[in-house]
Amino acid sequence: MISHLKIENFRGIKSLELENLGQVNVIVGKNNSSKSSVLEALALLLGACNGNQSFKETLQGILIWRGWYGEQAIEDLFHKESRVLKVGAIKDNNESLTLALNNIHKVILDAKLIKENESLLNAQLDNFRLIDDRVFSSFMLSSKFTPDARFEFLTPLALRRFGYVESLYSYAYEQKVVKKSVEILSVAYPEIEGFSPLFKVNRWVLHVETKYGVYPYYLMGEGFKNAMIIAFLSALLKDGYLLIDSAEAFHHPKSLRIMAQTLIKGAKENNVQVFLTTHSLELIDMLLEEGIKARIDGRVIYMKRKNGKLTHSIETFENAKELREDLGIDLRG
Repeated sequence: MISHLKIENFRGIKSLELENLGQVNVIVGKNNSSKSSVLEALALLLGACNGNQSFKETLQGILIWRGWYGEQAIEDLFHKESRVLKVGAIKDNNESLTLALNNIHKVILDAKLIKENESLLNAQLDNFRLIDDRVFSSFMLSSKFTPDARFEFLTPLALRRFGYVESLYSYAYEQKVVKKSVEILSVAYPEIEGFSPLFKVNRWVLHVETKYGVYPYYLMGEGFKNAMIIAFLSALLKDGYLLIDSAEAFHHPKSLRIMAQTLIKGAKENNVQVFLTTHSLELIDMLLEEGIKARIDGRVIYMKRKNGKLTHSIETFENAKELREDLGIDLRG
C-alpha cells in the first residue's frame, strides 16, 4: 500500500505531499481544491506501473473525462508554465516510485517511471495523435474492466459506457463473488434477485433479475448501477487500488450506506487501498462510522485553497471529530 504521495506541477498543484496515508483515504474540500487532481496523478502513476499501453489508456481516460479540447488539454496537465510534472510514491515496504512527465516543445509527451534506481517505463507519446476521433468515440461508447492492472479509476462516466459492467460481471462470476454482491445490494434494493447476461441486438447485455421482472442493466437507476459496480470492484481488486471520483454521485441515503459498508468491508477483506473524493457530509459520516466499527486504518484528507495557496490537513478516522466539524462549516457554509 502507498503510505506517502508527492505531487509536483500537476494541474493546480504546485507541490503537495501527503504522508501517513491509510487503507481508506477520504479526500474532501470545496470545489477547486484539487481533490480530483490527486486521484488523477495517482492513477497516472499506477497506470505507468503496468506498462506503456496501460499508462497511455489511463492518460487518455483522464483527458477525455475532464473534457478533451485538443492539445491544450495536455498543456493544462502542467501547473502554469511548467514543462515537467512529477508524481512520487513510497509504499509500506519502503519501495519508491517516481513518474516524470516532460512536455517537450508542446509536441511530445515524454514519460519515465523509476522504481528505486531501475527504469520501468520510458515512453514518448505524440501529443497530436494521442486522442483522435477513433480513440474518443471508443472511449465514450465502450469500455472494459481489466483485472490485471490491479487498480481502477472510477468516475461517473463508467456508468454510461457499454461493455464495462458486462466485463466486470464476467470477472466477478469467475471469482464467485456475484452472490455476495447481490446479498450486499439487497439491503438497499430488496427487490434484486440476481444478474444474467442475455444476448440482445447482436451483443451481450447484462440484465438485472428482480421480483417484478428482468430488465437491462442500463434501465436501472443510477444509484443502483453505482452501488453494484462498487460491490464488484471491492471484491475483484485484491491487493490493489480503487480510486473513486465524486463517490456520492447518483446515490440516495440508503445506497450511500450500502456503498460505505461495501467499501470498508471489501477493502479490509481483500487488502484494497481506497482513495475517494466526495462533497457529501453524509457519506463522510458513514465512512467514519463504518471504518471505526471495522477498525480499518482510515484517513480524512481535508484540502483547502486560500489566496491561491493549497493547504491540507490529515487525520485518522478516530481523531477526525474536530476536522469533521470544520468540514461541516466549510462544505455547508
